[in-house]
Amino acid sequence: MANEIVGSSPVMRTLLDSVARVATKDITVLVVGETGTGKELIASLVHRQSRRANGPFVRFNCAAIPGELAEAELFGHARGAFTGAVDKHRGFFVEASGGTLVLDEIGELSLNVQAKLLRALQEGEIQPVGAGRVDRVDVRVVACTNRQLLAEVRAGRFREDLYYRLAVVELSVPPLRERRDDVPALAEVFARSYGERFGIGATHLSAELIEHFKRLDWPGNVRQLENAIARLLAMSCGGELGVESLEIAGVLSSVGGAAGGPGGHASLKDQMDAVERSAIARAMAEVGNNQSRAARQLGLSRSTLIERLKRHGFMTRSPMAR
Repeated sequence: MANEIVGSSPVMRTLLDSVARVATKDITVLVVGETGTGKELIASLVHRQSRRANGPFVRFNCAAIPGELAEAELFGHARGAFTGAVDKHRGFFVEASGGTLVLDEIGELSLNVQAKLLRALQEGEIQPVGAGRVDRVDVRVVACTNRQLLAEVRAGRFREDLYYRLAVVELSVPPLRERRDDVPALAEVFARSYGERFGIGATHLSAELIEHFKRLDWPGNVRQLENAIARLLAMSCGGELGVESLEIAGVLSSVGGAAGGPGGHASLKDQMDAVERSAIARAMAEVGNNQSRAARQLGLSRSTLIERLKRHGFMTRSPMAR
């Protein structure tokens, strides 16, 4: 995901305003949201706008290390504390001292480690595994999760006291389907970034392609949009990309359905348009963009095909005729 927060939709302006208000207060923050919404970027922004901005910014993925090993990674351990502990380890809390520690996927921590995390937040003290001492730490914690932690509390998988200690302020990052007006800006940022990375120069996304992107549900959120555009550009040579490029790059079937019907499902018209658009794109690709041959293959007159090409955004600047 790009290292910048892009968005001027009302929900994003509200979120960024909340970040600005919270960042300067040295309190624990809980960032919640679906996978791929950019929770880690919000956590980074909290750090950059805080009085700890010149201190370390350390991120720990609670799901990456299983069980009690997470305790040793977070709080450190003494030499010989357990099999394989050939040297002492300072731990992430000490590494982040004076700055911010981001605990990503906080809901994955075991109950035992949760209890020790609660003490660290309440008392500012940690005890390295196997050490007979208690260390003082000065760390601001920002926790991130895609889980409903209160539901985890009711299920007995997350400590209620820890939840309320973490959620002094809760920031909710909206899914992309609730900020569709931000899709054009995000798409252009990703297109520019990957165009430079792949060395294909300036790449323009057609208005029809952008509108198509805005209609999709994006269950994987911003990360999925970025992945789709990266794939799109990897299969292109730059220039202008239209809706037809989705099928050619194999993106059309991987980015979710269009919104518009009940429950966010595509309407019948949208589904039929998508099928027609896909069939035309496939036929054009198979015959090297020769309109006459594609028309015969599709059982259409050439004039009808040209009309459909225009309607689906395949002919936005220059004709494909041969």
